[in-house]
Amino acid sequence: MRILIVESSMLLLLTAMTSGCVGSSSVTKQPQALPASTEQATKETVLTSTPTPTQKTTENSTPEATIATNPTRCETSQLSVRQVSKDAGVGNVALTYAFTNNGSSPCTLNGYPGLAILDAKDQPLERVKVIRSKDTYFSSQQPRQQVTLAPGKQASFQIAYNHIGSPEEHCPMSSKIQITPPNAYQHFTLTEEIKPCTGKVRVTPVRAVTTQPY
Repeated sequence: MRILIVESSMLLLLTAMTSGCVGSSSVTKQPQALPASTEQATKETVLTSTPTPTQKTTENSTPEATIATNPTRCETSQLSVRQVSKDAGVGNVALTYAFTNNGSSPCTLNGYPGLAILDAKDQPLERVKVIRSKDTYFSSQQPRQQVTLAPGKQASFQIAYNHIGSPEEHCPMSSKIQITPPNAYQHFTLTEEIKPCTGKVRVTPVRAVTTQPY
């Protein structure tokens, strides 16, 4: 009886030892670490596979400053005006005046200057009418044009009238005239004797002066 119990104990011990060996052989193996070179290459592959925004370099990407090419209208303050010539024939008189740009930048004139004929009291001369005209006795067909005046350059116009009247007629006589540049508000006042016996004074539009300033 005692011998049978000992054999059973030895049999159980032998079975337990065998089971332990079998269990140890089924343990999952840990993955081997990649070689340093392989691991580094894998990381580099992952990094380079990520899209990286690219910056495009475009020439003249910054807009250039725009320089104004259209000169502004001439203001009275930047101009001067004076008589530059006088013609007479067959009772007709033409006084040529010129505006000069005294400023430091170009400006434009376009159209007819304003003209007022004044008496000794600085009042408009009675019975005298100022007429805008493209024609005078000394010139014909002078249409309106835009004149660009560079600094120091001139634009001219004519004041024309007839100074011959009948012996019985008393022709009016001016003491001064007022000249206003086209599209301006301030005027120049000059001493000028104009004797328009027909009661009409013609003024022409400004024209470019191609010769040197008078």
